[in-house]
Amino acid sequence: MSLTHAACHQAFSLCDGDISIMATFDLFQLYGKGFQRLMEELHDMGAKCIKLKLAISLEALEKNYYFYTTTILNIIGCLDFVEMSIACLKPESPKLLVIDRLFCLQVLWAFDGDIGAAFSMQERVIKKFTDICCQVTDSSEKLLDSAEPESLKRTNVQLDSYSDRRQWLFFNESPALLFPADIMDVFVERAEDKDYGRYLEKLKNVFEKRTCRSHIDLVIYSSMLNKYLTDGKVSVGNCFWQLSQEQVYDHLRHISDIMKSNQQFRLYLIRDTVVLSEELRKAPSIFLDTYSVNIENSKNRANANYHISTYPKMRDAFQKFYEDMVRQSYCMELTAEDLLRYL
Repeated sequence: MSLTHAACHQAFSLCDGDISIMATFDLFQLYGKGFQRLMEELHDMGAKCIKLKLAISLEALEKNYYFYTTTILNIIGCLDFVEMSIACLKPESPKLLVIDRLFCLQVLWAFDGDIGAAFSMQERVIKKFTDICCQVTDSSEKLLDSAEPESLKRTNVQLDSYSDRRQWLFFNESPALLFPADIMDVFVERAEDKDYGRYLEKLKNVFEKRTCRSHIDLVIYSSMLNKYLTDGKVSVGNCFWQLSQEQVYDHLRHISDIMKSNQQFRLYLIRDTVVLSEELRKAPSIFLDTYSVNIENSKNRANANYHISTYPKMRDAFQKFYEDMVRQSYCMELTAEDLLRYL
């Protein structure tokens, strides 16, 4: 781990804050919390972008889903921008690690936390390791991948998710769903271009005809709800909007009305005035439906830091994480009337 740590620091210094890391072994499992702390450290140093191509063990994912989901969420949540691609670990793959074109390592054995490895900083050796890493990760099934905003619009990923009959939604931001028709009409009228306007019209139709009737568990922070009531800022379809206080009130009243008519719409509030686990406090937004999990960190720009998985075992791991979250003492279910008390 010390070699990896030193190489990442060198990459930060020499690559202007853009760092690329590839590993064909389960780096999360081998390095444990150490890798997560390294990512946080690079963020604190000012890393602009970190590109990760990793592999993880499906067996380990199933046995220790909480460790893997919280590690993934922490990395996406703590970095302003990360492109993380995770492939299914092939047991026969060589255990290789490459950091930019500065450092490569092959794990020879690992036992009780001790690691035996061969490493090099020779450019020609690093290139060979890089080529092998790419072959291994690109030929394996993808468990998680990053998504560009343009791709999300083109493939209607978000529309499909909001159309699903069963949804689990965790917003670490203002709740961008189920706006009343008149607010959606304002969005459409003021859309920056025709493509975005057509997307918003589709979104309005989905909210009115499908989402409002779906079986939904929605989790939001108490602090984020109060912030939304104060500043009216919300991200909708890859763009930020500024709502008036009355529009925000209308939005929350509309959600309350839907909760009254749809008994399968459950709203939970995380009382983040109490002590929370660090994993949850740093978590980006999580959107689950019956076939996928979508993770978004929109601190700087909507959908700029977006990851998606349709792999069943990865999706199931995040559902278990979600179900654990709503069972915690700091997560309180609200009624439709409870929500109106915040207005």
